Amino acid sequence: MRQVPVSTLLTNLKHMVGVDSLLTQEEGAAVRSFNRFGRLAWERARWPDTIRLEPKLPDIQVRSIDITNGGSGYTSAPTVSVSGSATATATINADGQVNGVAVTNNGTGYLDAPTITFSGGGGTGAEAKATLMGILDYGSSIGEILRVTEKDPYASGSPSEVPYRIEYSSVSYANIVLINRSSTAPVYVLYRSPFIDYVSSDTDFPYIFSEYVVTGAYSDYLTADGQLDKAMAIQQQAEGILLAELDKLERQQGQQQHIQFTTYGSTIQTHY
Repeated sequence: MRQVPVSTLLTNLKHMVGVDSLLTQEEGAAVRSFNRFGRLAWERARWPDTIRLEPKLPDIQVRSIDITNGGSGYTSAPTVSVSGSATATATINADGQVNGVAVTNNGTGYLDAPTITFSGGGGTGAEAKATLMGILDYGSSIGEILRVTEKDPYASGSPSEVPYRIEYSSVSYANIVLINRSSTAPVYVLYRSPFIDYVSSDTDFPYIFSEYVVTGAYSDYLTADGQLDKAMAIQQQAEGILLAELDKLERQQGQQQHIQFTTYGSTIQTHY
């Protein structure tokens, strides 16, 4: 990705404003504007410079445990044992049957569904089975998930989509949960890398957004100065600059997104 120093952006902004130098507070505000408009542009489209496609290995964990036989004669909740590292807690109903199991620790590293056993509680006969799920650590290197497929989408004409959802994680930024998927085979994750705020000494600001963020920062400067009508006109100029970059992306480079249609058990793609 072509890059430009933040100091060059500040110089270009000074030229637009028509001053020889910026006060310390004005320079700080300018860098804040560069980051604000840079993030807006970064997340506006699937820029080739911001999108990553990587194979990732899921960690298979226990998603839930379903009762298949409640048993009988339980006077207190039995102890649940789950093979592997997962843990769970059972509940009983007024009829002395086990009526539910809550997973308290999803465990890690499963290759197949674990064995569930019950002990104690004064009863017998309770049985249950576990449902597995694949987990991918979201990590700080991922901004937004755009797609998850079973195979490399650039090597397969119509790769199978993997259903997923994003869940909060207490030990990392978030988790990508591959619903009802117990395979340890890698999946391909298409994602946007996160925008990282820049400081005045940085030298690696994305060149593709440089004119847009400088013009946007100028509109912020005019707004702070009370020149709202001029600021609005400059914002429109900034939008035109970004649209020109989008034209390169969509019309000149032919970067197209696809809508997936499933009909009669088959999946087709179409441009939009």
